[in-house]
Amino acid sequence: MFENPFSPIFGGKPGVFFGRESILKLFDHAMIDTGSEDRAMFITGTRGCGKTALLEQLSMRAEAKKRVVIDLGPENMIMQLVHILAGFDEVTKTVSPQASLNILGFGGGVSTGSVAKTERMGRENLQELLLEACSNSKKGVLITVDEIQKVPIEDVSSLCNAFQMVSRKGYDIMLAVAGLPYAYSEIIRHEGCTYLRRAAHVELGLFTWDEAEEAFEKAFSLVKGLMVSRELITKLNQASYGHPYLMQLLGYHLVLLINDGKTEKKHLVEEKEVEDAIANAVYAYEQRALNPLLDEIPNNEKTYLIKMSECLDTDRLASSSDIARKMGVKQNNLSRARSYLIDHGIIAAPERGKVMFCIPYLADYVKKDAQVADVVEIARQRRV
Repeated sequence: MFENPFSPIFGGKPGVFFGRESILKLFDHAMIDTGSEDRAMFITGTRGCGKTALLEQLSMRAEAKKRVVIDLGPENMIMQLVHILAGFDEVTKTVSPQASLNILGFGGGVSTGSVAKTERMGRENLQELLLEACSNSKKGVLITVDEIQKVPIEDVSSLCNAFQMVSRKGYDIMLAVAGLPYAYSEIIRHEGCTYLRRAAHVELGLFTWDEAEEAFEKAFSLVKGLMVSRELITKLNQASYGHPYLMQLLGYHLVLLINDGKTEKKHLVEEKEVEDAIANAVYAYEQRALNPLLDEIPNNEKTYLIKMSECLDTDRLASSSDIARKMGVKQNNLSRARSYLIDHGIIAAPERGKVMFCIPYLADYVKKDAQVADVVEIARQRRV
């Protein structure tokens, strides 16, 4: 059985990390250069592009340099941070464990029961706690926040204000946050988030052809005894479109398929195995990524995508006027739907009056979804 280095887990830590070398180099440099603008990073991208995996890589690199690293999720972010910085969310101080007496000039001590005073640590203590943590850290502090779009804006503002004060005092502190594309413009527009306006905006997209090929070769080289020809790696590269999550799925399903019933210590991968792995991976990608994505999209925007998929030309571009004609409305009536889809990184406008899909396989999948919707509607009408 061959060891499988691929880990197609959403939001998890992959067994092998793909690419993003230029971003990692910027981060490494920023850890040394206290004046670097990359000491605050705002990472954005669609689901499956590797935001969480990249945050984990930054954390690992900071830990290797002996930094204090605090990784936060979106749920109760400020209280998470306060709890970690304070060690607990309530501090109990012991007051006067020994009462001193002075009677007629004679001093002495009388042991008494200790008096406990409990102070609750909350949002108002964040700045104080962060300053203290940074002053006690010899190698600096890194804080990461995942899914920043789920964090209430007032919490993001509190975090920014605390970071701004700590930076002003000259302490060694770094911040990396990650979220969906629309989160960036929403957050930096907020008056209380000026700290993140100066953050380096890192937009994660698809890997280039060479980056994806190098990543596949690196990953398969870790599987002892498994040989994959360059032609078949090219086939996997084509099927992945350079999408990190799809790459993990493709590699995982290929090794899984080979391990099914194989006992040899060496194996040369065949074309049929790659084709079967691609079919399995694409199906899993549709169920785990595309289906949840469409469930979150409002109906009008979903209809826009369906009609857009029907208008794609040979360059995979669709005319905005053709989409409007298909939907039976004026073009300016679609500006809201178009903006929503662009802000969420689902489509892009590469040139005036044209749009394109940014997420692999979505153009075909929305047609399938439309067919299923038609079947359901007919069944409802006929009261099956």
